[in-house]
Amino acid sequence: MDIADIPNLPSREERFEAITVDCYNEYEQLSAFEVYLSDALRTPFAALWGAPGTERLPVTVLGAGDGSDDDGVLLRVRLADGDEQEVLADQLYAVETPGVNATVLDDYRVFVVEGGLPRDDDEEW
Repeated sequence: MDIADIPNLPSREERFEAITVDCYNEYEQLSAFEVYLSDALRTPFAALWGAPGTERLPVTVLGAGDGSDDDGVLLRVRLADGDEQEVLADQLYAVETPGVNATVLDDYRVFVVEGGLPRDDDEEW
């Protein structure tokens, strides 16, 4: 199955299974979600960006960032003033819903909320 086809699967359970099919640990799962975000998102697209409990700002999602940091996968966005920066993917909400981009971002947010990010402080990733 092509990664770009995963958002069309009818259930999140099926999508997660397709994303993590060859993953043997949480680091491989995070890498699989990085690929899912970079290959399945249809960029550029309008989104709102903001951490929980903060105001959400309008941005344009341009594509994948430089991988991930300790807090998750990064995506490159353009702010309203034209500046570009990398932000956490789980803080982005697609404006057009329902849609492929909304599904992909929602899938990643659920992955993060359910504890999908590696949290071993002694090991670098």
